[in-house]
Amino acid sequence: MRTWWITLTYEWIKMSRMHTLLIVLAGLPLLLIYLLGSAFDSEIKPAKVAVYNADQGAMREGIDAFWQGADILPYARPIALSSEAQVREEVQDGTADYGVIIPADYSDKLAAGESVSWHTLEGHDGSKNIAAHSIIRAYLSQVNMQAAAFKVLGPESLSGLESRQKDAAALVKVQTLGGGSDQSFGSVSAIQYYSVAYLIMFLQYGGMTGAVSLLRQKREGTLQRLYGIPASFSAVVAGVISGAALLGVMQTIIMIVFTKYVYGVDWGGAYWGIALISLLTIIAGSGLALTIASFAKTVKTMQTLFNTLIFSMTFLSGGMVAMIQNKLGLISKLNINFWANAALRGLMDGSSRVLVWQNIGILAAIAAVLAIFAIIRLPKVVKQHA
Repeated sequence: MRTWWITLTYEWIKMSRMHTLLIVLAGLPLLLIYLLGSAFDSEIKPAKVAVYNADQGAMREGIDAFWQGADILPYARPIALSSEAQVREEVQDGTADYGVIIPADYSDKLAAGESVSWHTLEGHDGSKNIAAHSIIRAYLSQVNMQAAAFKVLGPESLSGLESRQKDAAALVKVQTLGGGSDQSFGSVSAIQYYSVAYLIMFLQYGGMTGAVSLLRQKREGTLQRLYGIPASFSAVVAGVISGAALLGVMQTIIMIVFTKYVYGVDWGGAYWGIALISLLTIIAGSGLALTIASFAKTVKTMQTLFNTLIFSMTFLSGGMVAMIQNKLGLISKLNINFWANAALRGLMDGSSRVLVWQNIGILAAIAAVLAIFAIIRLPKVVKQHA
C-alpha cells in the first residue's frame, strides 16, 4: 500500500509540472464546449424592449398588463422610459434590443373603432427583432380585431376589451425552427450536448496518460530498475495507472464545476450518476490505452492508434456532427462514447431511470471487458522482454 501511495504521489508531482498536458486535458475541452455550444445555440434570449407609453387613456392599464404577462417575459423584457427620445437613444446605443413607442391617441382610436398601430424601432440583433416584432404583431392583431368588431357590432362588443388585452400574451408563441433533424440536439441544449461529448472524449485521453507513462518508463529503463527493488512491482504499476485515473477524476470535477457555474450548463443534479459514468469511462479509456500499448510497443505508435480510435468513436457517437448517431444505426453503438453520452444526457433531461441504468450497465460491461484485456496484456507493456 505504501509503495502504491508513493508511486501515485510522484506521478501526480510529475503531471503537475506538465503544463501543456494540463491545458490540453482541461482547457481545450472547455474551449471547444464554449465555441460549439455558442455557435449552435438556437435558444432565443429575452429581448430588452425600451417602451414609451404616451397614452393616458382607458387602455393604458391593459398595455402595462400585456408587457408584464408571464407568456411575454421569456421573450421580451420591457424597460419603461419617459420619452420617445430616450427610446431612440437606448436602441441606437445598443442598451435596448428593440424600441416601442405607443401613441397618445391609442385609447381614443380604439374607442372610436379605428385600427391602431405602434411605432417600433429595430435594434442590432436580427433574431431579437423578429421575436419582439412577432409579439407586438400578435397583440395588435387581437386588439384590431376587437376594434373591427366594435365598428360592426357596436359598443357592446368592446366590453371586456381591457381584460382580453391582458390575456393576449397567451396567443404568442415564439420558437426557433431548425433546418432538419441534423441540426437538433434532442432533448438537451447545444452546450449541454457538447459538454457531454467532450467530457467523455477527454476523460479517455486522461486515461491514456497512464499507458504513455508506463511505455516511457519502460523505454528509459526505469521500470526495470524498479523491478529489482525490494517492493511490490505490481503496486508500482498500479500507482502509475491510478495516477492517470485520478487525473481523470480531477478533469471531471473541473469541467463540471466550470461549465455549471460559468457556462450555466444544467447537469441534471444526479451527480452520483455523473461520477459513476465518468469513472467507468476512465476505466474503459485506460483499459483501451493499455491494450493498444501492449501491441504498439512505442509511445508514438500507441498515441497514433489511440487518437485514431478516440476521434472515430467521438465522430460515430455524434460528438462532431450533432445527432449523426441516429443516422448511422448499429455502427454508432459499437463504442464507449455512445453509451457514456446516452447515460449522461439521460441524467440531464430526466429520462427514465431504467433507460439510464441500461446505458450505464452496457458502459460498465465495456469497461470490464477492456479492463480484463488490459490486465492480461499488461506484462507486454511493463516488461522489457515479455
